Amino acid sequence: MVVGNTVLIIWPFVMVILFVKLDRPKAITASLLLGYLFLPETLYFDLPMVPTLNKHTIPAISALLFVLISAKRFTGKSLPGWLPKAFLPRLLLTILLISAFLTVMTNRDPLVFGPVFLQALRPYDAFSVTLGLLVSLIPFLLARKFLAFPEQQRMLMLSFVIAGFVYSFLALFEVRMSPQLNFMIYGFFPHSFEQHIRPGGFRPLVFLHHGLWLAIFFSVTILAAFSLSRTVNANERAKYLAVGLWLLLTLSLSNSLGALVIAVVLLPIALLFGPRTQLYLCAVLALIILVYPALRAVGMVPVDAILSWAEGVSPYRAQSLEFRLTNEEQLLSRALERPFFGWGGFGRNMVFDEFGVERSITDGHWIIVVGEGGWARYLAEFGLLCMPAVVAAFAYHKSRFGFETTGLMLMLVANLIDLIPNASITPVTWLVVGSIWGRIELGRVSEVEEKQLTRPKIRTGPVYTRFGGTVAGKISPDNAPTNDRYARRPSA
Repeated sequence: MVVGNTVLIIWPFVMVILFVKLDRPKAITASLLLGYLFLPETLYFDLPMVPTLNKHTIPAISALLFVLISAKRFTGKSLPGWLPKAFLPRLLLTILLISAFLTVMTNRDPLVFGPVFLQALRPYDAFSVTLGLLVSLIPFLLARKFLAFPEQQRMLMLSFVIAGFVYSFLALFEVRMSPQLNFMIYGFFPHSFEQHIRPGGFRPLVFLHHGLWLAIFFSVTILAAFSLSRTVNANERAKYLAVGLWLLLTLSLSNSLGALVIAVVLLPIALLFGPRTQLYLCAVLALIILVYPALRAVGMVPVDAILSWAEGVSPYRAQSLEFRLTNEEQLLSRALERPFFGWGGFGRNMVFDEFGVERSITDGHWIIVVGEGGWARYLAEFGLLCMPAVVAAFAYHKSRFGFETTGLMLMLVANLIDLIPNASITPVTWLVVGSIWGRIELGRVSEVEEKQLTRPKIRTGPVYTRFGGTVAGKISPDNAPTNDRYARRPSA
């Protein structure tokens, strides 16, 4: 583990090189994406009065610090301010942070299950949870500010494709030789090895938390590759299609049926429909995911039909799915005992018997959020994740989003679907979400506007733009806007 701890320590210095060599949007993307893919899991530094420092938080905090330090030297395109200008994301962010305090205030009682004693929550816990939420949202805030423009979104998607292509060779090595890379490099295995032994082969995980996390990452990169193929000319399209097919083949060999089904279902949407139809379909899927817990609570999810279908595909997978659904029911019943603000952390949301034996396992991210933070945190967090698809669908006529935006939306929806059975939310998830919210805030950007925003500029004072703020950089008198198209008005 010495190697892993050393890599975590030196990663901020690696990021210094990235921020020196690359422009800011590329440096942010490379720092977070490479950190997620190659830094070791389970290792962390737990220092007093600071968030837990691990592969998720070290790149995010470092990126934010580097951006703030170099703020005066940045002359590229970005959205003004650090918080969204639109009312809905601001409201959801506010609810998310306030609900952490209310969870603590409603859980000041200790819990006893036989010999098991679970402590009451303290005011310090509210500070700790809120700080953890803020750190987890750093990629969201960075992406909303620096990855909102169409060309920045294309760069983000291309980064996913390149990373997926490189990672595919490591994954195929583990498919054949068993998941050994994490042990070979860092000296330990981050999860249960038995869960990665599959009939006829192995489930790779490379340097991620679990093979399921790797599988959904490949699903996302597949959608990115095929979506990018629709943003380029015919000569370049074949390259993206070939890479997409290669990634699809890699995923099919990775022994993860759920992620493969997600990719296969969403792939026709990426290939056959225009941006408007893609947005409408993504909005419908996002709304279904958003209301899934409520439907589950009132028994409107056809559990028996789903299990029957899974039984026809594979009895083994049907058994695994039934186990997950049974745990969902137990944990949801537990969560509904304190529905508004949840039970808090420290295992208080888990199900114990009279002997203090834990009788539940949390898999899906949604049930973890509902159990720990109640419906308040769920609606705030999943609202931030799901609602950009709905808002973008309504704003399409005015903003005319391109395939780069709808491609990111499909990538997000794939990850959202996986959040039902798994807790696969990561910093790169928030990176995609932030970019989409930023693009919605930006509104329509014509080719003429993009050229004006990227011209060399000389400061003559702040210039208010159509998305409510000042354009990053400077603007000269001869290209300063003179018509009301640039007047301040509410953002989309």
